[in-house]
Amino acid sequence: MKRLISVLCFALLLSLPAQAGMDEAQKAYSSGDYAAAIAQWKPLAAGGDKLAQYWLGRMYDGGKGVTENSATALTWFRKAAEQGMAEAQRVVGIYHAEGKAVERDHDKARSWYEKAADQGNAKAQRNLGMMYYDGVGVKEDRRRAAKLFAKAAEQGNAKAKRNLAYMYYFGSGVRMNHKRAAELFQASSAAGIGKADFDLARLYYRGHGKSRDLPQARAKFTKSAKSGHGRAQLFLGRMNYRGEGGKKDLAQAYMWLSLSVAQFDSDAVKLLDRLRGDIGDADLDRGKKLLKEFRPK
Repeated sequence: MKRLISVLCFALLLSLPAQAGMDEAQKAYSSGDYAAAIAQWKPLAAGGDKLAQYWLGRMYDGGKGVTENSATALTWFRKAAEQGMAEAQRVVGIYHAEGKAVERDHDKARSWYEKAADQGNAKAQRNLGMMYYDGVGVKEDRRRAAKLFAKAAEQGNAKAKRNLAYMYYFGSGVRMNHKRAAELFQASSAAGIGKADFDLARLYYRGHGKSRDLPQARAKFTKSAKSGHGRAQLFLGRMNYRGEGGKKDLAQAYMWLSLSVAQFDSDAVKLLDRLRGDIGDADLDRGKKLLKEFRPK
């Protein structure tokens, strides 16, 4: 019994400096002193601390405090991953999926994603879900993709919520349910996923899963269009052209449709050609001025 207590005390004493080092490293990182953070993490990582290994990987991956080096980053990520750190396993999966510092290997990517996903890592569940959704490196399986997206969404992953919303909207891998799609798009938008603003706007515009609300659709399309979303710019241009959800404004229509055309939207090309036959000189001049002044937010 005394021996057991001695061993436990010794282990505790060993862990105290390591924890102190991690605390100092995190403080230094948060303050932007990357060199000091690395100086704390390096000996801990060399001693086998998986969290320090993961953070060193991040520093080399992003070139923070060191020269960016993907190969060195992967070495540290893999060390942490082999010790069972879920997020490190996911990152190693990304390296293999993208062919970053290694030859692209979707089978290895899937294997690493699975290890992390089995531990409940929401991002890995989404990564794996995307593989099954697109059939990349695996046989396409939309039902399995939906289940993985659902697991990630339940943990609050906003991107997975948007992925799952699309599946409910189109009835892909799940039974079509526009109301459920609307709820998920709403949650994704509220979490700051900009593309979801367009998705939600389209639901308001068409009355799918929500009561048709053109002013709300116009507001959502505006937010998305200002961020540079080409399809949102098309819808907003059309609404301004027709006077849907607000006043008719041909100058605004010209600006938004021109921006969408610049992103090679063929529908915008056709609508802009039609607009040119209706717009007066004053609105055209104002539209050109708005277009020149536009800056994505």
